[in-house]
Amino acid sequence: MDVATTTQPETAETGAGEAFSPFWLLSNGIAREEASAISHKILGRVVGYRGLRSELALPFDARCILTTRPAIGLMSCFEPAARWHWPAAGGIELPRYVLVRPADGRAIIEQGERRISLRAREAAVLDLACETRFRLPQLGRIDLIALDPERLPALASADAAELMRPVPRGNRGLQVLAHYGALLLRGLFPLNSAALQDLAIRHVHDLVDVVLKDRSLPGTQHIADRRASRLMAIKADIEVRLERRDLSLDMIAGLHGVTPRAIQKAFEGEGRAFSEYVLERRLERAWLRLVSDDEARLSISNLAFEVGFGDLSYFNRSFRKRFGCSPSQAKAGARQDTAR
Repeated sequence: MDVATTTQPETAETGAGEAFSPFWLLSNGIAREEASAISHKILGRVVGYRGLRSELALPFDARCILTTRPAIGLMSCFEPAARWHWPAAGGIELPRYVLVRPADGRAIIEQGERRISLRAREAAVLDLACETRFRLPQLGRIDLIALDPERLPALASADAAELMRPVPRGNRGLQVLAHYGALLLRGLFPLNSAALQDLAIRHVHDLVDVVLKDRSLPGTQHIADRRASRLMAIKADIEVRLERRDLSLDMIAGLHGVTPRAIQKAFEGEGRAFSEYVLERRLERAWLRLVSDDEARLSISNLAFEVGFGDLSYFNRSFRKRFGCSPSQAKAGARQDTAR
């Protein structure tokens, strides 16, 4: 993954066939140490830097942005300004339609006489042909999806006021969209071809279409169904944070507004502990990366740290116990199978 002090990747390096990966955009006003701290907080590790510079402002005057290379329209803007006017002189051009979702805090959005207030994890689609003003007090992150009307024809025929109507955070389609977008932004899907990248963009637009057609909250569920839905949401939040070595029971409990004991009870229903599930998923991710051709040059130690382990010896012992062989043996076996 790259970190760059620029607002856009170099076009020569972003061909349609380029291997898909997350990409950092940093404002010129952010220091290297601060960028490293934000990187570690978000991804659990500090990623590499490149010496690119640009004078363009990032959307919302954000301190940094997590997006993708090649670009597929997703952005997470961290530490945005308290006020932002769009379009603003010198700002980055985006397609006419965007979906916006504050991850925390509150976003107040105004277009002419229309005004909405989005709470954390609510969303709205905006037609940026209208002058748009944002107030983002104490907001740590706002997510954006640039939408293509050719992939989503309903946009062109929709009234701007109807598009702007908030989608509640409990909406099932919005929840799926949020988790899918997070997985894409963190590079957890091997989108190593133009066809797969196009498919991901299509999936995003299909999910937005589902959200726009039904903005309601889910109906009354049976207790068992609610528990299953809650556990699925918990697992999705764990999945996008597996690489963070500070992933903990308290962290996930805080995200869901419940006690750590409630999270433990959710996993006890499956006959295991929270820590056992996290270990299992990290080992499974390590196995998949070890046997992948794309990861052939990655060392065992780097792989262990990148999937969330802080101790190489513990990783090796856990891997052997789970798969019956060492990580190096698994990697060598995959090479032999490929050579045949």
